[in-house]
Amino acid sequence: LCVTDHGMMAAVPTQIKECELNNIEPLFGCELYCNPLQRRFTDDKDKAQYVASLSDEDKKAFQLGNHLLAIAYNETGYKNLVKLTSWGWLYGKHRNKPRVNHEQLKLHKEGIIFTTCCYNSEVGRAFDMYGEEAAEQKLLELRAIFGENYYLEIMMLDFHKQPAYDKFIIKMHDKHNMPIILSQDCHYCLKEHSHNQRLMLMVQTGRTIQEIQAAMAEGETKDFFELQDANLWMKSEDELNQMWTNKYQGIIDYDIFKLAKSTTVEICEKA
Repeated sequence: LCVTDHGMMAAVPTQIKECELNNIEPLFGCELYCNPLQRRFTDDKDKAQYVASLSDEDKKAFQLGNHLLAIAYNETGYKNLVKLTSWGWLYGKHRNKPRVNHEQLKLHKEGIIFTTCCYNSEVGRAFDMYGEEAAEQKLLELRAIFGENYYLEIMMLDFHKQPAYDKFIIKMHDKHNMPIILSQDCHYCLKEHSHNQRLMLMVQTGRTIQEIQAAMAEGETKDFFELQDANLWMKSEDELNQMWTNKYQGIIDYDIFKLAKSTTVEICEKA
């Protein structure tokens, strides 16, 4: 079982304990926050001066914490994940997110498989803001860093932007012969836990549960990814197959669907 937190590995001891109790093999990973403009700053003044020196476009880009899935497949990879997340908390913290940059990824990439991750990745945001050409350029930039350990990732979500992004990722698989996996964007374990997710959003955003429910009723959920998609629980393979049949067979070719599942299993076996 591979469960990845954002920017940290603090849940690993609990993960190991629960896996031992349920006779499951734990896999270790992290969904890193990455920003290529991040630097190690001596103090807040140093950071402010650096940000002030950026162009208007880069100032906006500096605010982003792009997602990057990283899965350790040996002991060296695990140690490097610890180094990356530690660097993020010690030197790359921005708006409470522990970010790493490309320099740190180059230094500590050994033993880790990286993926294009979700729509909030560097590739996904380039696709969203600038289109396919910019996204492909970013994809190739990251592949140059990670080499054969950089994988494409597709998801099956209700999120309205996901189908177009999946089509782009599949196109890149066909064009560049890169390995492709199928993953789940899990925010809770069971379908009925969606209510707990709303309570967490209430705490995070300072809104009442009534305000969140009103936003859902009025369709004003653009600031709440979790409310745009009710498919964020951990699914069985049968549930994934059903999702493909019901909503994604016109988007993901069946052979690609099978290949992505198979490659995902290969990563598990390698790790």
